[in-house]
Amino acid sequence: MKLLEVKDLGVEFKTDEGAVRAVDRVSFDLSEGEILGICGESGSGKSVTCLTLMGLLPKPPARVTSGSILFNGRDLLKITEAELRDIRGKDISMIFQDPFTSLNPYLKISTQMMEVLETHTNMKSREAEKRCLDVLNQLGVPEAEHRFNAYPHQLSGGLKQRVMIGMSLLLQPKILIADEPTTALDVTIQAQILELLKDINKKFGTAIILITHDLGVVAGLCDRIQVMYAGRIAEKGTTDDIFYRTRHPYTVGLMNSIPSLEIEPGARLNPIPGSPPDLTNIGDFCAFHYRCSRAEAPCRQKRPLLEHETADHGYECYFPYKDEKKG
Repeated sequence: MKLLEVKDLGVEFKTDEGAVRAVDRVSFDLSEGEILGICGESGSGKSVTCLTLMGLLPKPPARVTSGSILFNGRDLLKITEAELRDIRGKDISMIFQDPFTSLNPYLKISTQMMEVLETHTNMKSREAEKRCLDVLNQLGVPEAEHRFNAYPHQLSGGLKQRVMIGMSLLLQPKILIADEPTTALDVTIQAQILELLKDINKKFGTAIILITHDLGVVAGLCDRIQVMYAGRIAEKGTTDDIFYRTRHPYTVGLMNSIPSLEIEPGARLNPIPGSPPDLTNIGDFCAFHYRCSRAEAPCRQKRPLLEHETADHGYECYFPYKDEKKG
């Protein structure tokens, strides 16, 4: 069953240089219990898309220019702020990108966690405290009661991230949005956080949207992946589609830029040449054509439609890779 359906979503930011089209006609859906990965370079529109779902865009300068966001049949773009506030944190929760700045340094962890329950429920203090401690224990926080009464600066990066995850899970939301949840964490803690997300998905059936620029992160975790570029979906499909039947040149470029243990010591990495386009001046053409070795005249004249190879696998490209060598 589909929990979320995003259709033709457009978001722009007003700046002195002109309107920045941060999200450009994006459509996707999310089913119950599914893990969807959203990948792409910085500035590709990943976080803005999910902040729009949460109703957390700064207005102004941001504004939604088109589309709909259907959650259980309700359009989140058309309901009141009070109705959205009731959904946000309760039915749809978000783990923000940086645990070091997302927690208020002046408030104890207990105050910040219990505020979530006080906002959405009528729990008494003792009951709310027990609920918070239960969640922290489930997330493997050592000496949970001690950490619960600590200030953020007294916790490590990994524990801060577990607290952020705990806050988002207090009300057992149907959808959990994880925005770069492993940012600024060392490799060991990254693995623990990703394993934790997988356990949450299995244990509670929570649907998860995982935002990341690291394709390696989504490989063993996500059911489906969508690759974004310049506010658009360049390619989407199952994890196997994206990794083993890659079609879009941008996705191929991301794959080729991943460091490999098999390359010779001292060998150069293989980055995507050029820079992302200026989003204040992007026309109705393929946004990637500036950097694409396969680009031809049609790419510079008209934005390609989303071609579907299968029901799940689609890409915006006139000259996709098929069976030839990718690189």
